[in-house]
Amino acid sequence: MNKLLRNSLATALVLLSPVTLAADPEPAETGWAFYIDNDLLTPGHRDRDYTGGFSLTRSGRDVADGFASLEPVRASIDRLFGVQGLYQDNGLTRHSQEVGITTFTPADLDDLNAQQGDRPYASLLYFSQSTAHIDPHREVAYLSTLTVGLLGLELIGELQTDLHKAFGATEPQGWDNQISNGGEPTFRYSVARTARNWSGSFAGFEGESTTALRASAGYLTQLTFGMATRVGEIHSPWWSYNPQLADYAEKTVPVAAAEGGAEQYFWAGFSVHWRLYNAFLQGQFRDSAVTFSANELEPLVAEAWLGYTLASENGWRFSYVLRAMSSEIKNGPGDRSLIWGGLTISQAF
Repeated sequence: MNKLLRNSLATALVLLSPVTLAADPEPAETGWAFYIDNDLLTPGHRDRDYTGGFSLTRSGRDVADGFASLEPVRASIDRLFGVQGLYQDNGLTRHSQEVGITTFTPADLDDLNAQQGDRPYASLLYFSQSTAHIDPHREVAYLSTLTVGLLGLELIGELQTDLHKAFGATEPQGWDNQISNGGEPTFRYSVARTARNWSGSFAGFEGESTTALRASAGYLTQLTFGMATRVGEIHSPWWSYNPQLADYAEKTVPVAAAEGGAEQYFWAGFSVHWRLYNAFLQGQFRDSAVTFSANELEPLVAEAWLGYTLASENGWRFSYVLRAMSSEIKNGPGDRSLIWGGLTISQAF
């Protein structure tokens, strides 16, 4: 009888104890992705504003442990601001690194002079480190990103000029007037909360929608809210699809394999940025030939997109997206909407 009582008490204690989810070990490498944005990838392209960029992403545990990793610094900033208190040490943890280039130009590429009132030439060479913490049961994820980079490198202007020359396009003449011309270090730190709000199937198709809330400080200081949806044959994890977190060339989302084979789907969404500071328009510490003050810029900027993704059973993925953004400048020649297209080639392991 005593033995039976002891066994019963032990069973009750186990049942009443809080359950801790075992962390899912992260593979050394989970995949890579190459992104290219360009206004040439749009119908009736306009060679101006956010004129193009590209980035390369690697994902997996190795990018957190490698020699060039910014993970210790990123994690320290998380602890400093109490971000680690937002998530628990269970579920999934995924790491990624990204290196890329972002470029902007005014409308008139033939003009050697500073074009006051129009968008200034600007460029960024950047390197970012991201960590995602995913709670698969609550369908909530937190993404923290640290980016370091250089504004105003002459090399970027020379690269764009050479590309235009190679394709027979108008060669930009005014890169000497770019923001922070000659080079200047910069950074950005951001934290995002994403969640899957709905998933289901209808008419033989699968669908899901997600929301994202993001805060960032640095060369882009802003608060962002976005919603996205995708419809089709879907097998990749919901947290690997977050177009709301893209800012120009920067994508920052870890690459993840589809669970169940090939997939294809259409995707769309929107985001709204409450922008407090934009170094690509306002400059930073160095003097620049063309800059805007905060009261000359729109505090609220809206963005929308429509895309299509096709993925094979062996992890290869191809995507195209068309993006549009409302004007960032209140008045003058720079007051116009932005539009660009993007291509993605990736492979998940």
